[in-house]
Amino acid sequence: MTVAARVRSSRAIVTWAMGLVCALSIRAELCGADTPAKGFKREGLDPRWEAVLEEFRQPVPGLLKQHKVPGAALALVDDRGIIWAEGFGVTAAKGKTPVTPDTPFLLGGMSKLVTATAVMLAVQDGLVDLDRPITNYLSDFKVWSRYQEHPEEHITLRRLLNNTAGLPVEAPLGNYFEPSSAVSFEDHVRSIYGQWLVFPVGQAFQCSNASSDLAAYIVQVAAGKSFEQYMKEKVFVPLGMSRSTVDRTLVLNMKDRAGGHMIGIAKMPAVFPALGGAGVYSTARDLARFLQMQISQGMLDGRRILDASLVKLLHTPTGIVQPPDVYYGLGLFIDKRSPERVSSILWQDGWGFGFSGLMHWYPEYGIGTVALSNRLPNPAMSDLALSLTDRLIKEKLVARCFPSFNPDTNHCVGAWWGWPEHKPAPYRPEWRKYCGLYRLRFSAYELEWWAKLAVLIKGRDEYTPQIKVQQKDGFLCLTESTFFDLFGIGRHIDQRLQEIKPGLFSTASGIVLDLTSEVPTWRSYRLEGVKQRAGAEAKVQP
Repeated sequence: MTVAARVRSSRAIVTWAMGLVCALSIRAELCGADTPAKGFKREGLDPRWEAVLEEFRQPVPGLLKQHKVPGAALALVDDRGIIWAEGFGVTAAKGKTPVTPDTPFLLGGMSKLVTATAVMLAVQDGLVDLDRPITNYLSDFKVWSRYQEHPEEHITLRRLLNNTAGLPVEAPLGNYFEPSSAVSFEDHVRSIYGQWLVFPVGQAFQCSNASSDLAAYIVQVAAGKSFEQYMKEKVFVPLGMSRSTVDRTLVLNMKDRAGGHMIGIAKMPAVFPALGGAGVYSTARDLARFLQMQISQGMLDGRRILDASLVKLLHTPTGIVQPPDVYYGLGLFIDKRSPERVSSILWQDGWGFGFSGLMHWYPEYGIGTVALSNRLPNPAMSDLALSLTDRLIKEKLVARCFPSFNPDTNHCVGAWWGWPEHKPAPYRPEWRKYCGLYRLRFSAYELEWWAKLAVLIKGRDEYTPQIKVQQKDGFLCLTESTFFDLFGIGRHIDQRLQEIKPGLFSTASGIVLDLTSEVPTWRSYRLEGVKQRAGAEAKVQP
């Protein structure tokens, strides 16, 4: 073994050992008799801080009741660690288990920053390169594009993490509408192969779970171990995140985890295969440690977890979300200084399966919060968490203690709004066979009795994921049901379709309706059937 190899081996052993000690010490702290069940507060706080925190926490129970949120967990953190953390309410609407700072919640989109950090650790270890085509790792990967030939040759890990690869929001298998626990992570990712891109690679920005899932899968292939194991060994154990996981089996065995809640839905799925994009379970206490590492530029408990240059890449804007203030880096949003904010702010929110949350921090002040709740929609907790840090800064209880953060945004690509060359042809009689009501496959959910009744009696489409294809104003048009609003995906009305080839259509925004496959898709979500208009050609898919 060479000297360099011995050094790397020694470092790995030391890192593993220190991570294990840290994890065990935190586990002991969580289980210790002196640890408050519902909360934690740093000793020796300034009385002014004590007053602010007390005033902040008092209205939380009332807000939960007002917004019908069963439970929430909040944490305030700086570069030294947790300042305050507390759980409120219960893990389930009809349950009695109290929420604590150690209650696991589904992170949803917040998983993207955790996954991006894991990719950076793989870069640090020399397993992957951010700017090599991903076909170097997945030789059989292929996707289609109406904008360019061989688009897969231009997709890199960097473009996956900054959401400029052009992939659709989700994969056809194991997505938000069909979150089957029987679908493996590998099959979930493999279903992305052969999909149509929404926009040209590298030329626009649009959030995509599929992109983060594909990045996670590349790490799995490069590391030669499951993504679940990689996350445990490289992220959760070294950071002392003892109650965090992407392992669906472990999640289902967590008796004290929070359950998701959503209006009209009696039973929500607990897990789904989108491990990289939205599948991490974590706690307020664990996420506070993750945030502490981000605030400290890769340091935690006196140890270097991630090189500062790689942390800087995570925090560098690459895509324009909402000009002139909101941008996207690698797995997180970046708000430049604006009239609403006391300083530039880094954040990532998450929602799905009845959960909603936010983690944010002010890089110049080195302070941030975590807010987790088990109801969707629920902006109250996130807004409250932001108000806490804003107040502490505005009242000068925390000072600017880190270098100025004013990132260069001159090279960012804009958000995707549509293709200028989209030119739908006038309606053709042969398209009649495509017209009708298409229902998306919707499984693993159980509606409330009144929602079922509403669907049966009134055909309420806010509880039915479906699309309608019809002739309108001389064109073939597509309309989504209001169900898409409920799930936060966005609803589009009377989109004119352009035929790419027989049975394959696209909207100006790049969303594809594919009626050529054995199982047709819309937005890459699978369609389970077609209810045709009277007199139209009948067609029902399996």
